[in-house]
Order: sequence, then structure tokens, then C-alpha cells
Amino acid sequence: MNFFMPRNLEELADALKEKDENTYLCAGGTDLVIHLRARKKFHYSLIDLTHLEELKKIEETQNEILIGAAVTMTQLEKSPVIRKYIPALAKAASMVGSTQIRNRATVGGNVANASQSSDTTPVLLAYGAEAVVYNEKGSKRIAPVDDLIEGLEKNLLKDREMLLQFVVKKGTARSGFAKVGSRKAVTISKINGCVKTELIDGKMQQATVYLGAVGAKASRAPLIEEALEGESPADICMEKLKEAVYGQIEANIPTRASKHYKKSAALGLMDDILEDLRADAGEVER
Repeated sequence: MNFFMPRNLEELADALKEKDENTYLCAGGTDLVIHLRARKKFHYSLIDLTHLEELKKIEETQNEILIGAAVTMTQLEKSPVIRKYIPALAKAASMVGSTQIRNRATVGGNVANASQSSDTTPVLLAYGAEAVVYNEKGSKRIAPVDDLIEGLEKNLLKDREMLLQFVVKKGTARSGFAKVGSRKAVTISKINGCVKTELIDGKMQQATVYLGAVGAKASRAPLIEEALEGESPADICMEKLKEAVYGQIEANIPTRASKHYKKSAALGLMDDILEDLRADAGEVER
């Protein structure tokens, strides 16, 4: 077993050069430990990312928000920058697992694990986030987060690549997030979703909606977007929204037995998200 503890990007590149199919990247370890136990893996190597300060920062530039891949859910939840510019991401992070899990789990791990139930992924997709990908040559490339996720715990990173950072363009859009699980707290999402929209004169404009856990990966929901466009969060026609939500679930998982449950769950989900946006609309009016 090898154990690498890089302290800068040059040492990280050297560690990646030694990476093989039995070498794992470890930041929070919340998904990795489960993975190793489930597969009864006892002989493996680790690249410990916890000493790389570049991966643990949330930074604000004139036009972008930069989120290190090793930023924890607790950091996302409490960050004033995230709360201001990506409010749905702060809320999604606050709903991941227990306090202990949120103190360890990282946004990079949440995305790279590629679970269909990932809570941060629908938000990053709604905001059109890009990822900075790093490789063993010390080179970086930029890729849309959507292009890196295959789904069902499979990502499209190359063998010696890793997520370094996420980049989100700054703007005035507001957003909401909600999830439905098997219990009220510390639960894996049976369905989740994010709505990102401009609120202009109390109306939703340029609405972007992503749903998670209604397919192999989080996906855009154009039928719901159409139903929200130009409507006020406070007085939207729920019958119109219900038709759009039910139609979207039918389109996403037409042959799944769970579609009947997920139709009603998704409608409740959207009402919860609209509650976030109603609160935002009230703030704008004041």
C-alpha cells in the first residue's frame, strides 16, 4: 500500500503519476469508506487531498465564484458568498447527512461520486458550473460539470485526472433547492431539485430547473421551466404546475414503477422550492 500526502500542486501531479486502478483520492472520505467496505477492498493506495489549501477555498473574483473541490458541505452552508450568489447550493449542502458528515463531505466528492441522488449536482448544473480538471502532467482543463457526470456512480474523468475547482459565473439570479427522502433528516434523496431564475417585477424569468434521482443523472426539466416562466412564485397556477411536473416525470422515467410516487413527490418538491423563491421575492419588494 502507498500513501501520498501532496502539499502543493506539483506534488499532486507526481502522486497522480503513480495512480492506478487501486489508488483512490481521499478528501472527506464519506463516500470512499462506504465504497471500500462494500467491495471488501483491503489492499489499495490513497492520495490524501486534505493538505492542499488550493482545494479548500471559496474565492470571489469580479465575475466568478471559485469553489475548491475539497470545500466541505459545512463551508458551503455557512459561506456568505455562496449564500449571496448561489443560495440553493448553501441550502443543498445544509441538507446533506448529519453535522459530522457535512463537516467532512466535500463538493468534489459529491460530484465525482456521480450518484443520481447527489444533492449539490442539480444546483451546479442549474448554474452552468464548470470544473477545473487537473492531471498528472500538471495541466488543467475546463469542462462543464454536466460533461463529467455519466451517472450511476460513474464519472467521465480520465484515470489520472481529478477535480480541482468549480467555477460559477456571478449574477443576480435567485434559486431554491429541496429534496424528498425516506425520513425527515439525515436521508439520501429519493428525488431532489433546483430552480434558478431571475425575479423581475416579482415574475420568474429565464427559469432553469434540474431534477435529481429521476434518471441516471440529474437532468434538465424543460416542461417545468415552461410552466414557471413569467409566473409569480406567490400565485402560480398549481394545476398548470402539476400538469408540467407529472409530464416531466413521465418523460424521464416512463417505464419505472416509482414514477407514480415520484410524480406527487416532485410536485411537493416544487412547492417547497417556490417557497424559497417567494421569500426572495418578498425581500426584493422590501
